[in-house]
Amino acid sequence: MRTFLSVLKERHPNAVSAQPVVGPNGAFVSVVLEDNTKLTFPIGKKSYTLGEPIDLKSMNALIAEDGQLIATANVYQDAGVAVSL
Repeated sequence: MRTFLSVLKERHPNAVSAQPVVGPNGAFVSVVLEDNTKLTFPIGKKSYTLGEPIDLKSMNALIAEDGQLIATANVYQDAGVAVSL
């Protein structure tokens, strides 16, 4: 499984910083690009505990069906045979 930071750097090579932030809708990774544009990526609900520091270096990448990058503490493995659609 790939790390969140490695996928982030691959998709956004112009990213200069990433910081976990917490708000009323949960935890997110706030990313600043070279041109000061800001992006946010969700952190999985069961991948953090409020009040405890979030270590982005230990987060894995989960890519949703729509392509959304999500930071997760979980490790996902293939659990069956892929089916062609």
